[in-house]
Amino acid sequence: MAVKIHGYARNDLLVMDVDSLRAVLHERTHHTIEVQLYRILKGKMAKPKNFGSQAKLLLDVWRERTLPTDTQDLQWCIKMIEIAEKLNASIPVTLETALPEPFSNTEMKAVRKLLYGRRSIRQFTDRPVPDEMLREIMHAGLMAPQGCNVASTRFIVLRSPEEWRLVRSDIPIENGVMILICQDLRVYKTLRFDQFVPQNIYYDAAAAADHMCLMAHALGLGACWLTHGEKTQQRIRELFGLPETFITRCHLIIGWPDEAPIKSQRMSLDDAVIKKTN
Repeated sequence: MAVKIHGYARNDLLVMDVDSLRAVLHERTHHTIEVQLYRILKGKMAKPKNFGSQAKLLLDVWRERTLPTDTQDLQWCIKMIEIAEKLNASIPVTLETALPEPFSNTEMKAVRKLLYGRRSIRQFTDRPVPDEMLREIMHAGLMAPQGCNVASTRFIVLRSPEEWRLVRSDIPIENGVMILICQDLRVYKTLRFDQFVPQNIYYDAAAAADHMCLMAHALGLGACWLTHGEKTQQRIRELFGLPETFITRCHLIIGWPDEAPIKSQRMSLDDAVIKKTN
């Protein structure tokens, strides 16, 4: 019997849209290799028969379609599949990785400055934000935690007041840049995540937004994280000719700060912890 992956036969995979195929390759590499690999190496579980075979089949389809393999995400998939094949051949595997180590006092000072010093900024100067900074901010969003590594996050950069008005917001935007954080729902539907873990769609966008705000702060820029509803989503789809499966969840306004607001504070940690630690 021919192997099916998430209900898709090889012929289905050969004609599947590239973004969806990429997502399935990511997800199968994650669930059928990565999640199990480290427990196998620790001797806490036995290696499954044909370890990583589904990811290998997907990679073969990717290559048969002559799709690029030189991107970081594909190189990660290839590396994980190669490790699985070594284990299948009883070849010892040594990972060139290291356990996390505590940051030094100097490093922790920078971390605390970032986490506890970030503020929401809503007024900006007219100084342009360099493209390289915007790219670094969006790259930080891509590196945020993401459910099952499905690679659904997309960005739209809006620079003009006419474009800003497409997005309903209670904050008047005078200068800066707006970045829409979007999700390609085709990816979730292909994996049927919209049925089984629909909450991931929101969490993935939120995690990306948080990473982006932190990077903007580290670069000396200001940012404010905002959400918007379905009417805004529809206007964006119509303007850019995007399919109904392309959705926007939240947006950031980013620029050079023209205000120094008082940092908002939270309740005490003792009040926030419901089940106390020993």
